[in-house]
Amino acid sequence: MIITAPVRTVEPVAVRRRWPLLLVPAVVALVSSGWLGLNFDIRYAFGGLRNGPGGLLDNFVHRPLAYRVLVWLLDRGPSVLTPGDKSGGVAEALIRGEALLLATAVAVLLWAGLRRQNSGLTAALVAAGVWCAFALAPNWSFLQPDWTGALWATAALGAVLLPRRTAMAVAVAAVFVLLCVATKLTTAPYALLAGGVAWLFDRRRAYWTAAWSIPLILAWLGVTWLFDPLEWQWLHDMSALVPHSPLRVGLTGLDWHAFAESGANLAVVSPVVLVLPPATAVLARSAARPRLVVGGAVTAVVLAVVPVIGQGEWYLYQWIALPVLAAGLGAAALATRPPLVQTVAVLVPALTGGAVALTGPRHLPLVTAAFAGIVLIATTAACLRSTKPTKALLPLTTIAAVVAFGAANVPAAAYSITMDHSQDTNLSRYLNTAGLRERFAQLHREIGTDTTVLYFAFGDVNYLLGNPTPCRYPSPVWLQRSTFLPYVRDFPSYHDNVHCLDAPADYLLVDRKWFTVSGLEPALVARVDRLYDCGRVVHVTDTLDLCPRRT
Repeated sequence: MIITAPVRTVEPVAVRRRWPLLLVPAVVALVSSGWLGLNFDIRYAFGGLRNGPGGLLDNFVHRPLAYRVLVWLLDRGPSVLTPGDKSGGVAEALIRGEALLLATAVAVLLWAGLRRQNSGLTAALVAAGVWCAFALAPNWSFLQPDWTGALWATAALGAVLLPRRTAMAVAVAAVFVLLCVATKLTTAPYALLAGGVAWLFDRRRAYWTAAWSIPLILAWLGVTWLFDPLEWQWLHDMSALVPHSPLRVGLTGLDWHAFAESGANLAVVSPVVLVLPPATAVLARSAARPRLVVGGAVTAVVLAVVPVIGQGEWYLYQWIALPVLAAGLGAAALATRPPLVQTVAVLVPALTGGAVALTGPRHLPLVTAAFAGIVLIATTAACLRSTKPTKALLPLTTIAAVVAFGAANVPAAAYSITMDHSQDTNLSRYLNTAGLRERFAQLHREIGTDTTVLYFAFGDVNYLLGNPTPCRYPSPVWLQRSTFLPYVRDFPSYHDNVHCLDAPADYLLVDRKWFTVSGLEPALVARVDRLYDCGRVVHVTDTLDLCPRRT
């Protein structure tokens, strides 16, 4: 979100009369949260912390400590209000509600900070747009570490602009920068992006925030190194866990075709990104230094995309900063009260993209070409001269926001059009979860709720079943990866994960779709066979097998 010029404001009375329109996206977010639940990755984190034998420092859930702390705090709600069913639909709606409150608090902080620097309309539209990007994020993205890192970066921006005293502003902003970096190291560019926006408003505060953030981050790293060496082991090993990461193959070895395909998928799932080019053109037209606006927008896009490239996995949730940036930039462009042609140029790509997403597109190349044409036409229109004023700005913006963001929250919305999880929709995931909850309730009647289970399954399985495990790797990522990435067997975390077989559980639960036991080292295969009798297997589902411990 880059704002470099004063904006034309509207009558305060008109704004006050129409502000309730901003509640429409809030209603959509609440309704969505009432049934969508949490995605499988988020369940992984909650389940690992609940069912493992250790606590925040000892249970491996494939997430850094700062994120685990957030998950633990969010889990206090279900622990208090729904203790008998912490993995049910009500509990998940409660967790999503807590996350929405957090996103709302950050949006209010952003609004307050921008309000001190610019007009009320600009602050309101930008904060509302950014809130929509977080609250109505696709379910695969909602509450992911990348989502959380972008949220903390946004909070840092609001904090650095709000307090009157520079010292207070810098101190609070630096804490949020630390949270952004500590939540997931690859989200550090989000802090740079937020710092760049802050620099446009107050260079002195931006520099001081950077000066305070760096030693604070170093102190965090030093404390974890001294008092939590296991965390450093996990961070080191996880950095090399992805086979196609630039850390292993370099930039020349990346699958750039997959990167482009992932970006095309993003445009369908989060069509607000189509707003970026025309919104930049509108802001450039009203700025004293247009090249600075264009250069700043391009730099911001690069910073938002760097984490995607850095991780080399191409999951859509890793793009979350781009929809947030697009929402803020588009709102800032509309806040300049551009003529009708430019307003339409900003809103139509989002409206069209959302409408296409609602139809459930499957031919990605055709949709990509159509979107490219729409963006080109819209950007060209944004550069035209026009004097006809825009009427009903807030109603038009609200409609565009609901369509563009709401499309990812309807039952038929796809997690991705191609690539990973291309067969998943919000509804299919909901029905699959309902089936697992019913089957696991039956399994509890057979084996009990406190019986120990060793899980050779992805983390959402132990989350939904809820039985405790003696292994501090509730989902054995290192063992699972070793079945097709032999180099993982050299990691200390792998050998630590192997020790889970030293304290056998009452049952072994194997997800054959995710874990191939025969792919383990031969000695481990034999050890598993000695410990568990899979000849008396109980077929829990089509892919889940339960093996009792040998007596």
